[in-house]
Amino acid sequence: MKGQKGFTLIELIIVIAIIAILAAVAIPNYLAFRDRANISAAKDALGSLRTALEAYAADTGYYTPNGGDNQTTIDYLAPNYIDDVSKLISAWSTSTAPVYDIDHNTYLVTVHAKDRNSTEVKLTPTGISP
Repeated sequence: MKGQKGFTLIELIIVIAIIAILAAVAIPNYLAFRDRANISAAKDALGSLRTALEAYAADTGYYTPNGGDNQTTIDYLAPNYIDDVSKLISAWSTSTAPVYDIDHNTYLVTVHAKDRNSTEVKLTPTGISP
């Protein structure tokens, strides 16, 4: 059997070990990158909501329609100040509903990002915080 060409068992085991080591390094980095991207998407969506709330407040002087509750405010803003509400909401985790606390003078919107930890992202007039 001299002269046959091929890989030995040791060579195959070494190649498999190298691939396993590379996967062990790459997979956690990929998951962390995906989590950061999902948190950024939630922040971006809240930024769009913030722009809509601030535009409405600039037009009317307050954040909610007359006598409106929090959900009414979002529903009212949708056709007038927000282009695509479904795109906005799709950036948030569906396991927990957004919490809207909007009144005439201020607002606090809390959502959960679609990352592995369901990171809570908050929107206030002063900014967006993870």
